[in-house]
Order: sequence, then C-alpha cells, then structure tokens
Amino acid sequence: METFFNPARQLSWASGPFLHFLVLLNRHDDYRAYSRAHRVLFSGFGEHLGVVPEEWLHCTVQGIYIPTTAEQTEQLIKATRREIEGMRPFTVQMGPAWPGVTAVTVAMYPETGVAELNRRVRTAAEAVPGIELRPGPAKFWAHSTLAYVRDGDFDDRPLNRGLRSLRPDRVDVTIDRVHLVNQRQEPAAGYYTWEVVEDFRFV
Repeated sequence: METFFNPARQLSWASGPFLHFLVLLNRHDDYRAYSRAHRVLFSGFGEHLGVVPEEWLHCTVQGIYIPTTAEQTEQLIKATRREIEGMRPFTVQMGPAWPGVTAVTVAMYPETGVAELNRRVRTAAEAVPGIELRPGPAKFWAHSTLAYVRDGDFDDRPLNRGLRSLRPDRVDVTIDRVHLVNQRQEPAAGYYTWEVVEDFRFV
C-alpha cells in the first residue's frame, strides 16, 4: 500500500483548514458498531494505519480546497439552503470494507442519493464568487474511510485476507442531512477532524 498523508497531500492542506460538505456517519450507532468490528484486525498493523475514531467517521460529499472568507461562507450557506430544498432523506447500505491503495474504505450503495447531494452542493459552491472547485469525477464515488495508511511500507496481504475473512454484516444508514464543516488534516494522528459550521436537513 502507499502512504495517504504523503508530502504532496500535506502541502495541499498547508493553508487549511478548508470548508467541506460531509455526511457525519458518527451520528449512526449501527455504523459505529460496524467500524468497531474492524478494530482488532486493524490493531495488528500498529502505526502503519491511522484508524479513524468513531467520532470522526464521515463521508466526504464535496471539499473546497481553498481558503474562504466569512462573507463567502455566508453566501455558501444561503446558496446551499436553496439547492438542498426539496432533497428527501434516503437510505444507503454500508459495506463491504476493502483495502485500496492508500486507505481501507467502506462502500455505500446505492450511490445515487449521495451523488445527487454532491451535485447540489457543487452547484451551490460554484455560485459563490471566488470559490473554485476541483474538477469532479465522471462518476461520484460514495464511500467512508475506516483507516488511512500512515506508512505504506508493510506487507498488506494479511490485511487483505483479514478483511475478506471478517466481513461483518452490512448496515443501513438513513441520510437526512449534510453538514458544512471546517475540516482539518491531522497527519500525526492519521485522520481528519472538523468543526461544524452549519447543518442542512432534508424534508
């Protein structure tokens, strides 16, 4: 595997924290339990993995990787309220977990609800003068991260086999809001933290 918090990624966050739209999965007890089911496996890899504590479990809907002013933040909140209007709660299934190149992630299915949420918050952000977003992927990837690779210099075959063998029951999560947060990269800890700026509830 490869180190997630590499020098290039750390440099890109040097002027952070940055505003992000997140689904806060720490609010869902079933998903917290799902994440706990992997802790014993992860503990066998020591400092190689930055295991995300339950309080910081999330799904990134959209990041804004430039500094923003208070005025831009207020404009973004107003624009998001307009774009979120009419959004309805939706349910996704969380699981399975698999090892990627730089992290262990959890699939979210179906992806359509989160992809629609991404489309709406991108539209809101692009309406604010001075906010420029990174190009979006051709197909939005809805996922949550259980662990980031802090040091990729290890044999990942036992992790791969362990995840395939573990396979805890998948859980359903109903998403009824999205949060705008001020997100921080914490390379020493091996994960991300944030402060909530605003929440946008669906009706």
